[in-house]
Amino acid sequence: MGVRSFSFFSGALYRRKVCQVYVPDSYEQDEDRRYPVVYLLHGLYGDATSWTVKGNAEATLNAMIASKQLSDCIVVMPDDGGYGHGTFYINWYDGTGRFEDYILYDLIPAVDREFRTIADRAMRSVVGLSMGGYGAVVLSLRNPDTFGAAASISGVLMSVSFISDQELRTEVPRMIGPLHGPHAKEVDVHMLAARRAREEQKPALHMNCGRSDFLYPVNLAFKATLEHLGYEHEYMEFDGEHNWDYFGTHLVEALTFIERTQHRSCEGESPSF
Repeated sequence: MGVRSFSFFSGALYRRKVCQVYVPDSYEQDEDRRYPVVYLLHGLYGDATSWTVKGNAEATLNAMIASKQLSDCIVVMPDDGGYGHGTFYINWYDGTGRFEDYILYDLIPAVDREFRTIADRAMRSVVGLSMGGYGAVVLSLRNPDTFGAAASISGVLMSVSFISDQELRTEVPRMIGPLHGPHAKEVDVHMLAARRAREEQKPALHMNCGRSDFLYPVNLAFKATLEHLGYEHEYMEFDGEHNWDYFGTHLVEALTFIERTQHRSCEGESPSF
């Protein structure tokens, strides 16, 4: 069936929003069948159409499903809330917007009502690129009861301890507040991983990044944190830069990881990467 637009109301942002939804061909053939859901997040300066227009996501999904690399699934491509240059999918410290709440309490329930989803954490995952890679990881680590797996492609997987003086002169303080304050700790993926590492119900994590990407060092740093914590994960690196050639190509590895973790959940196994 391909990609369709889906409109819904966000109480968190008090505005009508539109996302893009990929629905597999089998959706119309069996009206009793329910499907896993992947939430696919865009990066900085993007919107709900970025993955289809720039990342060739529809063709990738069709090819992976046709070749049995990926089970039939619903893929939801929202915008990040549509504020400024990018929201990072979190609730901002200064009260500008509740962008995490918009995803959790508006988008997901609306999708589960409108489409025949399997509304269970084991069959719900989140994937993103760059800012959306951070969004995928932070949303899953903050909400392990909502997402069973997350995958980051060239993600901004930074700790607040890495934030520079130059970044403090941008919108960053509006998002996270004081660097050593409680709000900043609640959106720090390194600190969140430490919190979840010992829990049985924690999201499965994948990340991949290009070796020539300016975010390559922060991806290595997050990998090192996960290894130190004993948090099982999958890490991959490839030749490539921070661009759509890389993002579109390596969506395949992210979705392959999601497929594997969901298959293991169906079999009642623990993820092993």
